[in-house]
Amino acid sequence: MSRLQNIAKSRLFTPKLLGIGLTLLVLLLYIVGNPLLDTLELKTYDMRVLNLASAPPDEKIAIAAIDEKSLAALGRWPWSRDTVARVVERLDEFGARVIVFDVLFSESEGAADERLRRAIAKSGRTVLSIAFLFDEDETKHVDMERARTAFATIDKQEVPIVRHRGDQPVRTGEPKGVIVNLPPLQAAAKYAGHFNIGPDRDGTLRWATLVVPYRDRYFPSGDVQAARALTNDSELTLHTDSDGVNALVVGGQTIASDNHGRALIRYYGPERSFTTFSIADMFDPRFDARVLKDRIVLIGATAKGIGDIRVTPYSPAFPGVEVRATIIQNILRNDFIRHPGWMAGLEMALLLILGIALSLILPRLNLTTASALVAALAAVYLIGGFYLFTLQHLWLNLIYPTFLLVLLFVSTTLVQYFLTDTERRRIKSAFQHYVPAKLVDEITQNIESLKLGGEKRELTVLFSDVRGFTTLAETLEPEELVRLLNMYLTRMTAQVFRHDGLLDKYMGDAIMAVYGAPIPRPDHAVAACHTALDMVRELRALQQQWQNEQRPMLDIGIGINTGPMIVGNMGSEDRFDYTVIGDAVNLGSRIEHLNKRYGTHVIISEFTYNQVRDAFQAVREIDVARVRGREAPVRVYELIPDDEYPNLDWLEDFARARDCFHRGDAAKARGLFDQLVKAVNDPVSRYYLERIQARG
Repeated sequence: MSRLQNIAKSRLFTPKLLGIGLTLLVLLLYIVGNPLLDTLELKTYDMRVLNLASAPPDEKIAIAAIDEKSLAALGRWPWSRDTVARVVERLDEFGARVIVFDVLFSESEGAADERLRRAIAKSGRTVLSIAFLFDEDETKHVDMERARTAFATIDKQEVPIVRHRGDQPVRTGEPKGVIVNLPPLQAAAKYAGHFNIGPDRDGTLRWATLVVPYRDRYFPSGDVQAARALTNDSELTLHTDSDGVNALVVGGQTIASDNHGRALIRYYGPERSFTTFSIADMFDPRFDARVLKDRIVLIGATAKGIGDIRVTPYSPAFPGVEVRATIIQNILRNDFIRHPGWMAGLEMALLLILGIALSLILPRLNLTTASALVAALAAVYLIGGFYLFTLQHLWLNLIYPTFLLVLLFVSTTLVQYFLTDTERRRIKSAFQHYVPAKLVDEITQNIESLKLGGEKRELTVLFSDVRGFTTLAETLEPEELVRLLNMYLTRMTAQVFRHDGLLDKYMGDAIMAVYGAPIPRPDHAVAACHTALDMVRELRALQQQWQNEQRPMLDIGIGINTGPMIVGNMGSEDRFDYTVIGDAVNLGSRIEHLNKRYGTHVIISEFTYNQVRDAFQAVREIDVARVRGREAPVRVYELIPDDEYPNLDWLEDFARARDCFHRGDAAKARGLFDQLVKAVNDPVSRYYLERIQARG
């Protein structure tokens, strides 16, 4: 025996250590980053974006497109400032609420600049764009005076209110310079904001940069400024702490961000999801000006030849101006995808918990169970991740935990195979002659289970029996009887297994099942009751089938009891079975026989009822009964199957009638029971009527 125990210990110890080591390795990869796994995660992120429930943009945003049609009508890009001024004047005339330029006016065109300045000033609703420079090479040719002038131009565009908590904030990745519009144009505009936006390592645009720290101040994006203008020039408030940016408040909306002031873009669909029209169409007398009334109108390029094309989850050639429209809509709805700072901690905790738990559990399971467990965990995790993304807009990392699950399963399987497969086959070959095959796998997992004997535990036992089986056997041919019985037992056994019951034995047409063993479970009484209800439901389906086939009908009675029992391997040294014995087992069998007395289908003892009273509503106390072989009476209850009665409103009347009966008020009890028999055809009420009549 000690040799087998040593085998078991080594079989468990090595995979556990390997699993914990692999868990720590994957956790380290998560922290430092792995290009392959990170790229796979980004691709699954894109899949989740594409599968988001449709949420079409509302009517607050439109795009005035610099497209091929407008280039043909108004000339090649860039247009003169006179042409741009005409566009602004036209939008102003049509009642656009906010005009947003997705282009820069950093170089002078002379006199034409003044006309554009006047058009911008007259509209009073224009948001211009600026560009921060993050590359030293881009700024080395800009002299100090020009840099000072540029900063002065945007000085008033900073976030006016910054609420900080903790130590001095971490400020990393600040720009080296800024490109601004001509000062007269900038002074005439309502707001200005940056249009910097950077792709991830795979080139796909997923993040919107809401604010950029520059020279100890924070400057909002043009998209933030556009939303601010639409919401009646509401103040911007930035929340920061020692780690960086936390959130930005725009128009009463608190928009969470990462430490760098970024938020994940929630795309609404493929190209042209927003109302888009050619700028050339605005100069057509037939143009419907209502498409611009009270909207944010973005002016930007959609023509592929101009070059403002971005890679997004929807397309490798997505117009940059539509990305900006999407970000503005995200701000107005506050429906960015979220990956808050605490999510990384949660993901690391999940990796650690999953990894250590599986490292300890998987070596104890057979291949089938381990496969099912890992598949189930992966399915639950993936479904949970998609649920959080779809309904909560929370991005939970899927690839690292899934990779860990697969890695642990494969490694454990390989180690188990090389360490124990040969020994396991030898043990199975030796013991399959002495115990049922269903216990062989458990024996190889737990050598201690080889000894005879058992332990005392509280369990629940279920007995079911076919009513009138003897009479039925006399009327059917043996082959037909066996066919009918096998069909019945197969369907009933499936219900036992469905609720993790142990099929103890068949006794002719009767079934004995145990709940809470061999695997302990605290809700064993509830599981047994669910099994009973499902058995009755399954029987009704069988009865309908038999009726259609003109076969004889079967009916059943079920008894359930909960109590202390001896569970374990019972028998001789040569042959034993895993079963339960004890007074509580005998009581369960006796309770099943009471169904014939009361005309019920499912009776449970008071000991079971005490554990399931909160789980089932359709339960009534029917009697305090004496059973054969037991001196003390036991209180019994009926667990009423689904659809047994049209409704259960009459249960209070039954309880009142039963109380009258036990108090000796036979006349009142008779009247109430008689009403119940007539109203709902209650067999228990009929039983009490017969008792009253027998008393005279």
